[in-house]
Amino acid sequence: MSRTNAKSIQPQETFQILDEPGVGTLVLDRDMQVTWANAYAMDILSACEEEILGCDVCQVLDTHLVPLLRGREDAHRLLATMRDEDEIPGLDLSVQDSRGEERRFIYSSRKIEQEPFAGIWVLRIRDVTGRKETNEGLISSNRQLLILNQIMGVSASSLSLDELLEASLSKTLDLLDFDLGLTYLLNPERTLALTRYHHEVPETYLARNRAIKVHHWPWNFVFVAGQPRYLELGGEGGTIEEDILSSLGVCALACIPILAESVVVGALFLGSRKREELFDEERRLLEAIGSEIGSGVLRSMLHKRLEAAHRETNLYLDVMTHDIKNAENVANLYCDLLLDMLEGDAAQYARKLKGSIRKSTGILQNISTIRRIHQEPPDLEPVHLSHVIRTGLDRTPEAGVSFEDTPAEVWADDLLPEIFTNLIGNAVKFGGPDAAITIRVEDHPEEDHTVVVMVEDNGPGIPDGMKEAIFQRFRQGKSQGCGEGLGLYIVGMLIERYGGRIWVGDRIKGRPGLGGSF
Repeated sequence: MSRTNAKSIQPQETFQILDEPGVGTLVLDRDMQVTWANAYAMDILSACEEEILGCDVCQVLDTHLVPLLRGREDAHRLLATMRDEDEIPGLDLSVQDSRGEERRFIYSSRKIEQEPFAGIWVLRIRDVTGRKETNEGLISSNRQLLILNQIMGVSASSLSLDELLEASLSKTLDLLDFDLGLTYLLNPERTLALTRYHHEVPETYLARNRAIKVHHWPWNFVFVAGQPRYLELGGEGGTIEEDILSSLGVCALACIPILAESVVVGALFLGSRKREELFDEERRLLEAIGSEIGSGVLRSMLHKRLEAAHRETNLYLDVMTHDIKNAENVANLYCDLLLDMLEGDAAQYARKLKGSIRKSTGILQNISTIRRIHQEPPDLEPVHLSHVIRTGLDRTPEAGVSFEDTPAEVWADDLLPEIFTNLIGNAVKFGGPDAAITIRVEDHPEEDHTVVVMVEDNGPGIPDGMKEAIFQRFRQGKSQGCGEGLGLYIVGMLIERYGGRIWVGDRIKGRPGLGGSF
């Protein structure tokens, strides 16, 4: 190579400002000969000053950089741009350096047009190896998260165990590009793994492996120990593993346990005819998918148990609200006959027995109401409020209630009378048989199309410390009498069902001992 006196063009110290860590920099004169190179550029090119300075840049790159390039196309593009003296904003190059390590560079060139450097070229070779690996790792992680997220979506949206297993297998095969797959579930005795779903599996394999004995090698590793097993051509497995791969017609098979809270409930088998090995990141993703399917299986199992418990509870409620209620009606009839026959203490005992039966009937009625609130969505329609309140009064004939009819209509259903039955019964229970009860209906002073209903009594009232707690389940007043703690709880649930609100105050403001106002 011919050389010129580089210092005759510009002092080398002039270009020190271009030196940048991690960037190889070459400065070319107007004849495209290297005038200056920083130490990093010489390290990249594995060359010394004598081999670079004063030499034609195409010869330098052809001699020192092109042999390092992993792709011939990269070399062609690099030299073509130099010969044509084209500016390059960024050329991505894959390089194997002198130590045999793969590195990534971004190569760029730019011609300076300003004096006194007009016509001089600056070449930069920026090492982006770490950044490239980070970006590729991020892309891979994002892809894995996307795949796992889609499997989680399938798991969450499946309405049954069968739908979950079928959809999860199909989605996994599609997203990870496997050729065949099976799902197995353990039998209740945990001795056999039974095929539930399969895709593209040879019939000859299915004929012999629809049920797998889980304690036999190599399946005990998956179904008993709960560890993933990867069978690969050329791997460390023995004849049994090779026979399995051959019977399935695949080069690699992933056997992933399906875990529900660390308990093996089945396995997911995925086979590939093209890949002879599975990378670590693929394995980690498959294991995460196995755990997610296991979570779905657990949810399905718990849902089945919940449905069974719900059916059993409904059976008990049916017995309580039907058979027991019929028995109470008969007992109530006999009490009425006894009251006609008895006098004195005996008659008093019969009246107490009749009161206990009525109390029991009230408890069953409350349970039936709560059941309907939970099971039946509200079917609201306009309801005459006066008619509903009168229905509540008819259910409590012993109560002395003052009420003037109102033309107001409200949106409710046939459970609305339970509100007034409970509020009136509550006032009688705590205020005694002589309690004076008043019900008033007024338009809301601040809200259009809204009415305020007040149920007031002159009983012992409700202390301030209890006013917010009495609508909670099983909270009882500490005044006279006792309650089952469900009445006001039901009232609160029904008011919420109709989009209203309820609170309690004093009949006479600031004097809770003179009666309450609901």
